[in-house]
Amino acid sequence: MDRVRTVRDVLLRPTAENELPRLSELTEVVYGVRREPEVLRWLLFHSGPGPEVESSVAERHGRIVGHVASLHCRYRIHGGTVTGAHRMLWMVEHAARGRAGVPLAGRTPDTDFEVVLGGTAATKAMLVMRGFREAGEALEVRLSTAAPGPATTRPTGLELVNFDPAAVGPVAPPDTLVNLAEPDHLTWLAACPEHDGLLFTLERSGEPLGPVLLYVNRANDPPTGRIVHMPWLEDDADLALLALLDRLGREGCAEATILTTEEGLLRATESLGGEVFYRRPLWFRNPNGAVEPARFFLTYMEGDLAYRRV
Repeated sequence: MDRVRTVRDVLLRPTAENELPRLSELTEVVYGVRREPEVLRWLLFHSGPGPEVESSVAERHGRIVGHVASLHCRYRIHGGTVTGAHRMLWMVEHAARGRAGVPLAGRTPDTDFEVVLGGTAATKAMLVMRGFREAGEALEVRLSTAAPGPATTRPTGLELVNFDPAAVGPVAPPDTLVNLAEPDHLTWLAACPEHDGLLFTLERSGEPLGPVLLYVNRANDPPTGRIVHMPWLEDDADLALLALLDRLGREGCAEATILTTEEGLLRATESLGGEVFYRRPLWFRNPNGAVEPARFFLTYMEGDLAYRRV
C-alpha cells in the first residue's frame, strides 16, 4: 500500500503523533464526543508490544479533514491462523466527505481479510463499493451484575485467576473465525487510560479455559463494567458470565455490557436477563477468497470498540 499519495487535491499520508490534538477536535466534529489526545495516543501510537496499527490522515489545502486507521491481529480458522484488519476512527469532515471519504475508504491493509462492525449509511455505501458483504450481526447486550435467571441457582465451578499468557483453552469449531486474543493485544487493551483494565485467566477445576478482560469505568456513579473479552466455550457460557458479572459486581458495578456475534453466547446472555441495546451489521471483505467462515466469534477486541461508551 502506498504510504503517501494524492487523489485530486487530497493528500493521503501517515499520521504524525503531533497531530493528535487535531484528530481529537475531529472526533468531536464527526462523532459529537471528543476523544482526548491521551486516548488517541494509546490507540494509534502505543509503545511496546501490541497489535499493529496503521493510521492515515487526509489533508486538503494544508488542513487535516479526515482519518482512518486499521488494527491488525491474528485469528484462528480451519486449524490455521490468518491476519485480519478492522477499520477504526474512520472520520471525515462533512464538507470534505465527497473528496476525502472515498480515498480514505480505499486505503487497503495488507491482510487476509477485513472486518467492520457497524457504520452509517454513507459508510455502508463505501463498504459495498469496496467489496464488503454483510456477513452477520454484532449485538451489544446489557446485563445486571445481580443477573437473575435459572443459571443463578447453579454453582459456577469456575474461577478467575491471575492472567497466564501461556494458558490455552478449548478451540472453537474449525469453521468459526475466532480472534486469537494474543497476550500482547490483551495487555495493550488493559492499559486503556480511560478505564481500569482487569486481566485474568478463566479456569474450571484448575484447567484453563482462556483469557478474560474486563473494564471498569469509575467515572460513572455507580461504576459501570464491560466484558471486553471472554473465551469461546462450547458449554457453560452462562456460568462463565456469572463469574465475570460477580467480579464486576465486587468492583462496584451495577451493570455490564458485552458484545456477541455468536448464537451460543447470545443465548447465555438471554438466560441471565440480558437486554440487547445496540445492533451492528458485521461487514466482511475477503479479497483473495482464502477465509470463508461459517460463523464468527468476535468480541469487543475488534478495532476500537472496547473503550467506547463503557
